Amino acid sequence: MKKTNFLLTCLISILITNCAKRGVPEGGLIDETPPFLVKAEPKQNSVNFKEKRIRLYFNEYIKLKDFRKQLVVSPPIEKALYSINPQSGASKYIQIDINDLLPENTTYVFNFGQSVVDNNEENSLPFFKYVFSTGEYIDSLKISGNIKSAFNRAPDSFISTFLYPVDENFNDSVVFNSIPSYVGSTLDSTNYEMTNLKKGKYLLVAIKDVNNNYKFDPNFEQIGFVSNLIDVPMNDSLNIEVFKEDLPFKSFNPFLESANRVGFGFSGMYSKVKIKLLNDFDKKVKSVLTKNKEKDTLNYWFNDIKYDSLKFVINNNEQKKYYTIKFKEAEKDSLIITPSTKSNLGLNETFKLFSNIPLDSINTKYIKLINKDSIPVPFKASIDKNNFDITFDFELLPNDKYKLSIFPNAIKDFFKSSTDTLNYNFSTKSRSDYGTIKARFENVANFPIIVQLTNEKEEIVQENILASYNDACVFENIIPSKYFIRIIEDANKNKKWDTGNFLKRIKPEKTFHYEDELIVRANWVLEEKINLSN
Repeated sequence: MKKTNFLLTCLISILITNCAKRGVPEGGLIDETPPFLVKAEPKQNSVNFKEKRIRLYFNEYIKLKDFRKQLVVSPPIEKALYSINPQSGASKYIQIDINDLLPENTTYVFNFGQSVVDNNEENSLPFFKYVFSTGEYIDSLKISGNIKSAFNRAPDSFISTFLYPVDENFNDSVVFNSIPSYVGSTLDSTNYEMTNLKKGKYLLVAIKDVNNNYKFDPNFEQIGFVSNLIDVPMNDSLNIEVFKEDLPFKSFNPFLESANRVGFGFSGMYSKVKIKLLNDFDKKVKSVLTKNKEKDTLNYWFNDIKYDSLKFVINNNEQKKYYTIKFKEAEKDSLIITPSTKSNLGLNETFKLFSNIPLDSINTKYIKLINKDSIPVPFKASIDKNNFDITFDFELLPNDKYKLSIFPNAIKDFFKSSTDTLNYNFSTKSRSDYGTIKARFENVANFPIIVQLTNEKEEIVQENILASYNDACVFENIIPSKYFIRIIEDANKNKKWDTGNFLKRIKPEKTFHYEDELIVRANWVLEEKINLSN
C-alpha cells in the first residue's frame, strides 16, 4: 500500500512538472502588421453626406499618435466644428463628430497621415484617409510634387500646400487673409499629394504654417509658389522651393537700456534706417547708432546730458515714426573687451577684440604684437562698421605663438574711456593638421557663382566667388570633419544670396547642393569635380 502511494505521488509530481513547463512563455514573432479598416459608418466615399457622426472600425485596438501634427482636413473645417476621439488611450474605432452643417457639393478628406497605429507595437497604417462628399459624386482629381528649401540642404518637414480657386474673390492677398479651398501636407517627408480636387484653375503655394491658421504670416513663416496658375487636371509633378522673405522695417516702442543707451526693437531690414534726436539742447549731443549683436535692437548711444524726456524720429525712407522716452535713473555701461580666442587661432581665422560699447578710436602706437621668438610682428588694426569689433590684420604663420599687448589709451570707446593693460596669448597649429578641398565645376549656366563650404549644421565655413571657369576654387586650412558644398547663382552680382517675394512673384536666387558628403582629413587634398547639370 505504501509502495502504491509512493508511485502515485511520483506520477502526480511528473504531471505537475510537465504542465508547469508547458506554461512557461518562450516568446514569439513580433507583430509587424499594421491595423486595417474593417468597416466605416457611413461607408468610405459616401455621397450626399448629411451625418453628424462618423465611426471608423479597425481589426484591433488602435491609438492616434501625433495626430494633431499628422491630421490634414481638406477643405479646411474650423477646429471648433468637429472633434475626433480617441485623443488618448486605445479604442477599436475612431469617432468623428461633425458639429455643424457642411457646405453642399464638396468632397472632404480626413487624412490621418501615419497617426493611426496599433496599441501594442505602434505599427502605423500609412496615409490613412476617410473621404466623403456632401454632393452627388466624389471629386477625384489630384496633384503631387516635391517641396524643398530654396537655400538649405535639409528641408523642413510638415510643409503645408494650399490651393486657392481663381474665381470672383481671387486676388494676390488671398494667402494672407483667406482660407484655401484645399490643403495638403508633406507630413514628415518632402513629398505632397493633394487628392479629391475639383477641375479648375488654382493658385498653388507651399507654406510652413507654424501657427496652423491656414494663412501666410511673413514675420515667421516660409513660403513657396508655382509661378503660373495651374489647371487641374494635370499630369506634371509640381515642385516648389520655400523661402523666408525679407521683411520691411518695422519699429517698436523704444526703451531706456542704460543711462546713455536707448533700445529700439525692430523687425525687417534696417540698413537704411536713421534715428534722429529732436530735442534742442544747449549742449551739443554726441550720438552713434549701432545694431545689437544678439537681438533685433538698434541702440542709440548718447553722451551725458540732462533731460526730462527724449524725442526721436525714425526714418526708413518710406515712413516716419515719432517716439518719446521719459527720464529714469539707470546705470551706465562699463567698457569690457573680450578676445575672439583664448588659445588656438585657425590659419584661416582673424584675431579680433569685441567691445560691449561702441568704439571711437584705436591707436596702434600703444599696441604690441610679438611672435614666439619675441620678434615684433607688423599688423594693422581697424574698427568694424558697427563700431564694436577690432580686427587685427597680420601674416599668420603655422606653428607659431603670439602675444598681443594692449596698453592704456590704445582703445577708446564712445565715452572716451580706455582700458588698463590687456595681454592676450594665442597660437597656431601646423599646416599638416588641416585638409584642403579643390573643386572644379562643369556646366555652369551663369557666372558669377558663390561657392560655400558648410558644416553639418549648414553654417558657412569658407566661401569663394567665381567669375568664370578660370577662377580656382580652393578651400584651404580646413579642420578635419564632414563638409558640404552649396553653389549660388549670383544673378545680381551683389556677392550674397537673395531671397524671393511672393507678392512681387520674385523667386530666390538659384542654389545647388553637391550631393556628396566631403570627409576632410588632416594633411590631405580632396579634389572634386562638380557637374551642375546633375
